Amino acid sequence: MSSIVVFSLKDERYGVPIEKVREILPLMKVTSVPGTPHYFKGFLNVRGELISLIDLRKFAGMEELDDLSMARILILSSDEGVTQGIMVDEVSNIVELPWQDLQPIDEGKGSCGIPKEFLKGILIDGSEIIVVLDVDSLLSGEKKEPREEVVGR
Repeated sequence: MSSIVVFSLKDERYGVPIEKVREILPLMKVTSVPGTPHYFKGFLNVRGELISLIDLRKFAGMEELDDLSMARILILSSDEGVTQGIMVDEVSNIVELPWQDLQPIDEGKGSCGIPKEFLKGILIDGSEIIVVLDVDSLLSGEKKEPREEVVGR
């Protein structure tokens, strides 16, 4: 069994393994940085530590969230020691699911425009489908933005 922190983006449920979650915070002051990718919100000051924050909705190509009252920041840590925040619509719960039931995602974009290389797979909790993020890939710093083809230079 593995504990999964479940959160939402639009009408979809996502999850990350609880051991990758350092903390869950309410939305707080973010210092923006000009000239950064559209999904990069800026930096947070969490008890004196600067942590970069990405808006997972924008990263997935979705529109910004109108009502931020339930929005949360998940502070994630990778196996390599990289720490970063992701902004999500809301955190709903923590579920215990058998990791061996993780189903692969077959082709293309896995869900809501998040590239497949940032997804581990899908878990089923009753009637709910949870798309599990690959935190280590997401925080690796590589291929953060979907590539666009350059046509006719």
